[in-house]
Amino acid sequence: MGKRPRVFIVATESSGDNYGAMLARQLRDLRPDVETYGLGGGKMESAGVTLFKNMLEHSAVGLVEVVRSLRFFLDTMDDLVQQAKELQPDVIILIDSPDFNLRIAPRLKALNIPIVYYVSPQLWAWREGRVDQIRKYVDRMLVIFPFEVDFYAKHGIEARFVGHPLLDIIDHEQINKRAEALRHGFKIPDSKRVVGLFPGSRRAEVSRLMPRMLDAARVIMERRKDVIFLVGCSPWFNPERYKKAISAHEDLPLRAIHGRSYEVMALSDFSMICSGTATVEAAIVGAPFLCTYRMAWASALLAQVLVSYEYACMVNILAGRQIIPELLQHQAEPLTMGLIALESMETGAPKMRTELAEVVKTLGGKGASRRAAEQALSVAGLRPVSRPISTELPAVAAAN
Repeated sequence: MGKRPRVFIVATESSGDNYGAMLARQLRDLRPDVETYGLGGGKMESAGVTLFKNMLEHSAVGLVEVVRSLRFFLDTMDDLVQQAKELQPDVIILIDSPDFNLRIAPRLKALNIPIVYYVSPQLWAWREGRVDQIRKYVDRMLVIFPFEVDFYAKHGIEARFVGHPLLDIIDHEQINKRAEALRHGFKIPDSKRVVGLFPGSRRAEVSRLMPRMLDAARVIMERRKDVIFLVGCSPWFNPERYKKAISAHEDLPLRAIHGRSYEVMALSDFSMICSGTATVEAAIVGAPFLCTYRMAWASALLAQVLVSYEYACMVNILAGRQIIPELLQHQAEPLTMGLIALESMETGAPKMRTELAEVVKTLGGKGASRRAAEQALSVAGLRPVSRPISTELPAVAAAN
């Protein structure tokens, strides 16, 4: 009997860990005999992936922050190549994280192992020249935003749109039920307006955005007394760090909610959200918000030179126009954030919900993780054992 089929999944950030876990489950459903290995976090491990390292403890954002963890990432690359040599997987799936994955791809490709890239780097926004690396080292691109197909086609690369995996996670009916239970559990009266604060999932994001969000909350409180603030806390933002972060704002009506981000979004009349995956999550939930971000000054300076896209918020990119307010870098001042949040909550939220629903229609519907797993098995030359679902995507409506 030959060896069982093996798949490597490489994820270095929280969202990649989530997508990798769903992908691993679908791979196993299609091929119960498959063995999965890789880099990721607790969700991938819970999904049965044998991890070489837990990467989430070392995730970084921005060029400056990546440099600080450079030694760890270089050692991890060496370990991954060695594991690939020894285990000889049938396919390697790289998930997002271009600073890591585009560096390791040439070394993995040299082992004559097929490579699938799932969740495209944002090459259309900055450092477009890296598309040549995709052409050389990636056997198949699986993209989660429809406009990325045209971007790659322009560069002579075929990309398959599989849809967005968040649609496999977010169940509106269940989230709304849990949101109401959350309101009841925290004894939040129906008369109270709720503002959600989502300062990010990484230390650098939280340290830069949380103080401004809290000061913006004070701006809102000075103008409306019927507001309560719910803080959506990431795993890094544990109770001890939260208590330290709010030490100068304990007079505000704040509640920290851990591990319930979707429910907090659904419960909130308006939210302030760190730019990134959470903005797409909010769109799918149907929660109106403003998008904000601040990075180290050196990273920001480099971004001004390198980033070519008009918008930072993915929702606006998908819409092709600004439907979500964006407050970045020096614009992310508490007074501005507070006033925009207040005005949007009072007058703009219904229109924003309608526009968000139109954007979500472009994301391909449920089944992204299954379609991605089918594509990966195809590249590996492995036939599904269980009956595959149709790989045809539902009709995708234009956002504008």
